[in-house]
Amino acid sequence: MNGLFVGTGLATIAGRLRERGYIVAYGSYRQDRAFAADACAHPTDRIVVIGHSFGAEAAARVATQAAACGAHDVTMIGVDPAAPSEVRGVSHAINFVGEYRGTIAGAQNIPVPGYTHMGVMESPAVQERILSEVSQ
Repeated sequence: MNGLFVGTGLATIAGRLRERGYIVAYGSYRQDRAFAADACAHPTDRIVVIGHSFGAEAAARVATQAAACGAHDVTMIGVDPAAPSEVRGVSHAINFVGEYRGTIAGAQNIPVPGYTHMGVMESPAVQERILSEVSQ
C-alpha cells in the first residue's frame, strides 16, 4: 500500500511479485479495509502485506486483522511509517526504519539510513531486501 505520496517503488515490487506468480492487490493506504476483507476471505492463502509511510501503518492494521480473522500465514513488511504502529499475531513482521524513524511494535525494526522518505522505496537495494523478506 502506498502512502500519501506515490512513487514507483511499490509498483516495481508488485510487478516483480506478479512475475513470481503472486496474486497482487496494489493500492492506497485508504483501501486498508478492502484489503483486510480480501485477506480474511482467503484465510488458507499466504498473505503478504507491504506498505510505505501511511501505507506501512495501514499494512500493520491489515496484517493484524488478517491474523485475527484466521489467516495463518501472514507476513507484514513496513517501510518508513510516519508514526509508531503495532502489528499482532502475524507469522513474520519486519519494518525498515527510514528518515521518519517510525517503528512498528511486534515487528523486527531494521534501520535503513541514508535515504529520504521517498527515496527509500525507490532504492533497488531496499526493494531487493523487501523481496527477500517475502520469500521467507
